Amino acid sequence: MTRSSTLKGELKGLVEVGEAALALTCNFRFEVRSEDEVVELVADHHTAHVCVDCLTLLTVHRRVHHMKVEKVIVEMAEPIPVLAEA
Repeated sequence: MTRSSTLKGELKGLVEVGEAALALTCNFRFEVRSEDEVVELVADHHTAHVCVDCLTLLTVHRRVHHMKVEKVIVEMAEPIPVLAEA
């Protein structure tokens, strides 16, 4: 499998011919990455998928600026669908 990523939901370069893979979008850079390159972050009942490269950036930024990553996760989190009440 190649390790290149793409923008805007394109999958070319992620999967070789005849190979199947699950692709996820990094909620930080909005790049499509293979499942093994993405981690799931959870905070305050919110979930964000972040590629390993962005996780490194967030970790360093948190240490330098004494930032709370939980707040960033909530900002990056995927919208949770609202169920209609009957």
